[in-house]
Amino acid sequence: MSVRERERERETSGRDAYYDVIYIDPPYNTEASKTDGNNFSEKDDVVASKFVYRDKFSRNGWLNMMNERLKLAKNLLKNDGVIFVSIDDNEQAYLKVLMDEIFGEENFVTNFIWQKKSGGGLNKLIYEGHEYILCYSKNNYNFCLSEKNKKMSGFIKYKDKNNNSFFINSDIIRNNFGKKDNKFEHRNKAYEDLSKEDKEKWNLKLDNKNYILVPFKKEPGKHLVAKIFNDERKTTYSIIKLPFTFVSGIWTKDGNNEVDSLNIDFQNPKPIQLIMHLLDLHSNKNARVLDFFAGSGTTGHAVLELNKEDGGNRTFTLITNNENQIGTNVCYERLYRINNGVGTKNEADFDWINKNKPYLNNLNVYDLKYFNTNPIEIDNNEIKEAFTKMLVDFNNTSQSSLFENNQRELLINLSTLKPIEKKE
Repeated sequence: MSVRERERERETSGRDAYYDVIYIDPPYNTEASKTDGNNFSEKDDVVASKFVYRDKFSRNGWLNMMNERLKLAKNLLKNDGVIFVSIDDNEQAYLKVLMDEIFGEENFVTNFIWQKKSGGGLNKLIYEGHEYILCYSKNNYNFCLSEKNKKMSGFIKYKDKNNNSFFINSDIIRNNFGKKDNKFEHRNKAYEDLSKEDKEKWNLKLDNKNYILVPFKKEPGKHLVAKIFNDERKTTYSIIKLPFTFVSGIWTKDGNNEVDSLNIDFQNPKPIQLIMHLLDLHSNKNARVLDFFAGSGTTGHAVLELNKEDGGNRTFTLITNNENQIGTNVCYERLYRINNGVGTKNEADFDWINKNKPYLNNLNVYDLKYFNTNPIEIDNNEIKEAFTKMLVDFNNTSQSSLFENNQRELLINLSTLKPIEKKE
């Protein structure tokens, strides 16, 4: 048995086969509505009246919804697992406090800043072209960051026509405390001066010493990371060491273009490269990945593409409801098309297939059956038998050990999925 096969057997055997990586992109709670509690302070009584995906919750209602799911997510993580949660300014601070409580402050890894737009709004005083990705480990003592990401810290190595190495990163916007450089046409640039020691250290990582910061012709919008330009002007350009937590060069429009190329109708999905960047931070190439806000299926697409790039054998579990047919017409349809090269109705009139080969991976799909009953009702044999059969079908347990292991608690523990009513 090969090393990969042994690792895969270990990953999928027994009840310890939980998830290495969880990524979720929950509703951001952005609809401006005073009646829904958008502008109420925490001291006010706010009614959680809506629980429709992409709708506006009251803050208490949104945190209540996230609390249940994050507690369950923690239980589904392996001891060396990690969770990433996308969020924007509306709830980032509140979500951070909630995740500190659930995962423990000591297990906070970092708060990634994702620059999602390359420009800023001219009519705004402050540029808001970014979102956040909160990252927590199940146990920081066990979490192992991918070694190559420790070393590269965001840089990508390229070769020029003379086979000299250099590093690039797109749209370099760094520390707000750096020196502004008005010599370039691009807005929002602040370049960070490094010490002499830092410059000498980074000298070792650049084979060609004569580059300055100039547009990279082959890939529009990307720039060379430069050292010192030695000429009569004696102008010094610092090498920019990118913060590990700053993710740039992956734009919202990239995600839109990706689903458009598949003829899938979905607004503002996360780009594949963003999710690949996060997944690649975990050192296990056989990682099991979970996304229970699956949306357009970007996480599954990212897993397949990353496996293709580095020879990994990652697997994924995506969970979504079917509101507005998002499960069948968006998520499943996308994964079906990239796996088979045609749509579920045998369509082949989408651009993606002209530039890519189908992944040809297995894709298992399951649906939920709903029962109109109390989930803690012990004597309902129909539900008990259906639930037992489901877990057996998933190779999750045997019928004899099912209720001895208290797996029914999974239903009981989801105690606050309904809004909390304001008391009179």
